[in-house]
Amino acid sequence: MKPVMIIQFSASEGPGHFGDFLAGEHIPFQVLRMDRSDPLPAEIRDCSGLAMMGGPMSANDDLPWMPTLLALIRDAVAQRVPVIGHCLGGQLLAKAMGGEVTDSPHAEIGWVRAWPQHVPQALEWLGTWDELELFEWHYQTFSIPPGAVHILRSEHCANQAYVLDDLHIGFQCHIEMQAHMVREWCSISPEELKGGAEADPAQPMVQSAVEILRDLDVRIATLNRWAEHVYARWIKGLQRD
Repeated sequence: MKPVMIIQFSASEGPGHFGDFLAGEHIPFQVLRMDRSDPLPAEIRDCSGLAMMGGPMSANDDLPWMPTLLALIRDAVAQRVPVIGHCLGGQLLAKAMGGEVTDSPHAEIGWVRAWPQHVPQALEWLGTWDELELFEWHYQTFSIPPGAVHILRSEHCANQAYVLDDLHIGFQCHIEMQAHMVREWCSISPEELKGGAEADPAQPMVQSAVEILRDLDVRIATLNRWAEHVYARWIKGLQRD
């Protein structure tokens, strides 16, 4: 089987539970590090799927690798190679397919309640949960790209996830999180949290480190179980030799 290509954009935002899930399913994968200037392929033909993680940059930034990556995403969609995007990755998939990435009226940092839309695709991809607790760390949001189906919302960010061609999925949230990743993010970016130097008191969905880390292992275990449902649905579309 050809490997899944995972695009990583920063040192602290690796594949997380997504990588563990693929390994458990004996699905090969390779990680390309944009933060280390790894070159991107011009075509997707040597990969069974394309996954993109989160990152501190914007999908609108004028970065040297951005046009190549957007073209690679479009090539994957055209070749029916499944794409999954986490946070920045979901924004990149939306932008590549005709959506817009804009500043969100409300930043979301920490644990956020969200609700599936009442559409068949939400039940298939997200499972039977009536309410989900998502992990978020974002200041921007995407519009739903043309032809995609909106499947998940939160109170302060309407567009939390979408499905395209019943094969590709983009998230605003981080479903890949592991406990050590949450702790690391809180440690390296305390200024962004409630009470931090850069925190805006007018942003109600920015939490403190204490709030984020409360009952962390239980929350992560629940998030991982749900993410595995999503990932199990996504790998059904992987191109196999």
